[in-house]
Amino acid sequence: MFQVIKREGEIADFTLTKISDAIMKALNDTKMQYSHDEVDLLALRVTADFQGKVKEDRIPTQEIKNSVEKVLKQTGYSKAARAFILYGKPREEHMR
Repeated sequence: MFQVIKREGEIADFTLTKISDAIMKALNDTKMQYSHDEVDLLALRVTADFQGKVKEDRIPTQEIKNSVEKVLKQTGYSKAARAFILYGKPREEHMR
């Protein structure tokens, strides 16, 4: 298994459920209907998308976020992709 390099430089173990949870939040924010199987499939597509960006068994959080946005857009969930992007904005601004 690989690890995630967080925004502050902290290292954490990769957890697929965090991607699934973020996708569900974005879908809920846009009031889109979904099944848990659908969310699991989307999360797996996200991991497939960023596999080439894993270096030395580590990947930056931003690369994962980019893949979540890309996969949501590719699969017809553009509104959820926008909600996902906006969800992270307040935290990014707070970090500055």
